[in-house]
Amino acid sequence: MNDVQEASGTPMRSCLICRESKAKQDVLRLVIDDEGVIWPDLQQKAPGRGVYFCMSEECLSRTNDKRLQALKAKFSVSLPQWDDLQQRIRSALQQQLKRMLTRQRSSASIGRDAVMHRLWNNAPVMLLRAMDAGDALVRQTDDGLEKRAQAGKKSLLVSAPSRHWLGEMFDREDVAIVALDAAGPTAAIVKKLNVYCVWYGRIKVLGNR
Repeated sequence: MNDVQEASGTPMRSCLICRESKAKQDVLRLVIDDEGVIWPDLQQKAPGRGVYFCMSEECLSRTNDKRLQALKAKFSVSLPQWDDLQQRIRSALQQQLKRMLTRQRSSASIGRDAVMHRLWNNAPVMLLRAMDAGDALVRQTDDGLEKRAQAGKKSLLVSAPSRHWLGEMFDREDVAIVALDAAGPTAAIVKKLNVYCVWYGRIKVLGNR
């Protein structure tokens, strides 16, 4: 069964591929509609029974329509559809990340100068840095993050797919780096942003193979 509860009270779910139990908040819920189509349920609120996918690099690389056949034991699933499901997951993550980052836009520091100034502050910070950011910016931000760590300041560095992608998220042409608040009420949002960014990067790489 998917439903497991740790002694701490944290709901646990088993990945349909690797079968490992992980915190419910850290896995992707999938639901099957009446037509047998599998859909991502990022908010984990869609009605009906679902299955869970840990979205690890290993499980993504191992997943195919043959492995999805196991779902037929519990659901009326239409196969093949793994290629289409990948696109649905990418699209859902793209839209959700856009919504979340739009809400954070007013407090975001965008661009090298604004971000480097933000790194001098004591407050916890999350950096979204494009994977194609220039070497000089990478060295500069890495140095800034190292100094923050030595001073005991909390920081989180997350890789964004590209400058163009990060620009789309903030309605600009190209953005190499962004800093966001990672404290107080936004801490939970930042944690989820991190998870979604990691998932998006992994499934985007998978689609490019």
